Amino acid sequence: MPVFSVWMLDESQISISGGEELSGYTQGDGSHLDGLTITLNSNAWTETFVRDNDSYFEDNRGGGDRNQRLDEEIEINGQTYSANARVEAEYQLTVQDPDGNTYTLIGYNINEAGSPYPSYGTVEGLSFVGGEAGFPPVGVPLTVISSNEGPVGTATPYADYAFPPCFTPGTKIATPDGPRLVEEIAVGDLVLTRDAGPQPVVWIGNVHVDAARLEEEPAFRPIRLKKDALGIGRPNRDMHLSPQHRVLLTDWRAELLFGDRQVLAAAAHLVDGHDILPDPEVGEITYIHLFCDSHQILFADGLEAESFRPGPAALAGIDPAARAELLGLFPALAGLSAGEDSPMPACRRMLRKWETNVLTGQSATLCLAG
Repeated sequence: MPVFSVWMLDESQISISGGEELSGYTQGDGSHLDGLTITLNSNAWTETFVRDNDSYFEDNRGGGDRNQRLDEEIEINGQTYSANARVEAEYQLTVQDPDGNTYTLIGYNINEAGSPYPSYGTVEGLSFVGGEAGFPPVGVPLTVISSNEGPVGTATPYADYAFPPCFTPGTKIATPDGPRLVEEIAVGDLVLTRDAGPQPVVWIGNVHVDAARLEEEPAFRPIRLKKDALGIGRPNRDMHLSPQHRVLLTDWRAELLFGDRQVLAAAAHLVDGHDILPDPEVGEITYIHLFCDSHQILFADGLEAESFRPGPAALAGIDPAARAELLGLFPALAGLSAGEDSPMPACRRMLRKWETNVLTGQSATLCLAG
């Protein structure tokens, strides 16, 4: 059964006017929040992994989707929820900031067996449905202007809950003619790939994140990999990647643990507090996508990193105009706008956060430190 990524902000990071709670207890349409303000106190969004037999995150009400299950154990609000717990999109809120921008928020509910109101009494946090206004700002009261039952059917695809992987300017990409700055590469130019030699770039996308947004949403800060962070020459200079950009790891332990000696891990999941960490000094950043006809391993500053793969998470995070351009060039990807999985196979196994932690030993380190 497919596993999807849903990002949520737990209730401990949220303030609601009047001392109200996210939970409705005796109803699940979110109407108890109408007219109140919701303030997000941080951008400490938690990535959850949901196992589902379709591509939509739905409510459980009256014949809704009861097949949505946590794929792994997770801690939220200081409470641990076990793998296989049922989750749902309990209600949908439209909120408005003081400038008139609107955002769509989903009540993220983990059903707890034995609680008085297991279907709608325990909304643990809020998820964000992507839109042109960007993620909701931190520290700004957001007025609830409408509420309704959670979506059932095809209302909210999993593809709307993510941020895409991409390179940053200054990164040197290996080409048949030598290293070239990623921002100087054009459509039709050849790049060197690990598996297929020289391959043409067929589409390039850009996402600019300004200083104000980085300040409000630190989760979008680039990850800095210091020179030799993953081995001699890997990378061959300090470099930046977007948090979800995956890099190639080759290790005999990967084969022992996952059956594949070579695996892909997100930069954010490799943060070690020393050689790999979010860069707080970056004032603004532009993320650049390089898309080939197939998912490839490129050479970036001596580090092996993936080309853009338009899966259900990545496509949702692209600027609407760039997304329309990509879908116009590659109609086979159009299903992704409805949350369907990518028709482009991944070139390597892509590890989830806990798998990366097991492989790198971070989980054991954290246990000893904590």
